[in-house]
Amino acid sequence: MTTDELNGLKRLIERMMGYYSIPGCAMAVIDGDDTYYLHFGLRDVEAGAAFDGNTVSGIGSCSKSMTAAAALRLADKGVLDIDAPIASYVPGFALWDEHASAMVTLRDLLCHRTGVAGHDGAWPDNSISRTDFLRRLKYLEPNAPFRTVAQYSNTMYAAAGGVMEAVTGRKWEDILREEIFEPLGMTHTYCLMGDAEKETDLAVPYRWQEGLRRMARWNIDMAGPCGSVMSTAWDMAKWLAFHIRGGMAGDRTLLTPSRFLDMHTPQILMDYPHVRGGRSLGYGLGWRVMEYHGHIVQQHTGKIEGYSAFQFYLPGSGKGAVYLQNLHAPDNPFIFAVQGYLLDAFTGRPVDDWYAVYTEKKRDHAPEDMYHHLEHDYMPAETIPGTTPSHPAADYAGVYENPGYGLFRVREEAGRLVLDERAVAGLPLTHVHYDTFRVEGIKEDTDLYTLPLTFFSEADGKIGGFTLMLEPKVAPVRFRKVQ
Repeated sequence: MTTDELNGLKRLIERMMGYYSIPGCAMAVIDGDDTYYLHFGLRDVEAGAAFDGNTVSGIGSCSKSMTAAAALRLADKGVLDIDAPIASYVPGFALWDEHASAMVTLRDLLCHRTGVAGHDGAWPDNSISRTDFLRRLKYLEPNAPFRTVAQYSNTMYAAAGGVMEAVTGRKWEDILREEIFEPLGMTHTYCLMGDAEKETDLAVPYRWQEGLRRMARWNIDMAGPCGSVMSTAWDMAKWLAFHIRGGMAGDRTLLTPSRFLDMHTPQILMDYPHVRGGRSLGYGLGWRVMEYHGHIVQQHTGKIEGYSAFQFYLPGSGKGAVYLQNLHAPDNPFIFAVQGYLLDAFTGRPVDDWYAVYTEKKRDHAPEDMYHHLEHDYMPAETIPGTTPSHPAADYAGVYENPGYGLFRVREEAGRLVLDERAVAGLPLTHVHYDTFRVEGIKEDTDLYTLPLTFFSEADGKIGGFTLMLEPKVAPVRFRKVQ
């Protein structure tokens, strides 16, 4: 990159950070033999601590590419077969559908084509092991025929980690450390929250809510294969360079050419948010494949509470970039603006005004723009006024279980019912009509939902359970009262 291009990139980042109130960020830009490290702002606003290339920050779903790479490393070693039915080497493995259970492979899990929708409420549960989590899969109802459509699934990536553990007898975090991090020299990259929190140079997570707000770090250790990795711009540059070099770490081959090509080849069509001018080509194994004005781009976004990340490169060009920030930002317009600028620079196109593309005219500060689609409301359009619950509040309190989701709890607190969903506790239930309540703040992936929860009674008149519509693409999930 030329000096002018780098300076233009810096100006764009600074303007975008101001518009979206991003506390801090760091990135690495690889251009052939040159790597440029850029960092801006603060990892800890209250302490005034700078965000730099050594700052540890959450990479969210960019973790999926690491899980997939580790699985392919194991395949190269003959430890597992990503195209053999999982049930053939993991006894008892099963999905809801008998046909899918007999045929589903690790490849299917890694490219999101099992026919099972997100079921995001199923995976944030640190009370069980990754191998125990595999037993829950057969209770997750599909919403599409097996291998017909792509449905992005954190649940199935969590399951992929469980499969890797069941086959090897090694923890997923140990597999990634031994197969990926150590060979690449990624010395400040962690799979588990407790390990990352030992770092002193650790980014504080934030979100915008009528001002910049600190967030609690979200521990998803059990489901880590889908998105728990925390890393630095320095380490992520090593990870990206490994892909730019076709699976090589220095003069060492970490992935055979056929495995590497497999990882980056679209396995199924999938549309997803991408930079203006781009076109989705499909999902590989932990990578999204895009076309940008005649150029193939390998990429993946990442988000986890208070953090966002992005990685991309152009195969055969020696060019790519990684980006980390400590602001919760779903489908982050900032990273797409930065990517657009770099893609133009990398491909020799006239550089567009990417600030104008991803901001609103006549406004110079609108961080709330990142959250327009974050909160979803799936309540019924019409309600029946004048109705009351069929039981006193205390009768609804108890522990409720779905075999695919685990335990949810309903408590009475100061005369009001509240729901404890593992990831979010103390969600108030607001009466809608009859035995249907409105519950706000249900956590699905990193989004928050407002959903109807409807209790049902048994033949003896006692409360038997509730149904909860956790996502619109699947049938309401039924929880039975167990105590």
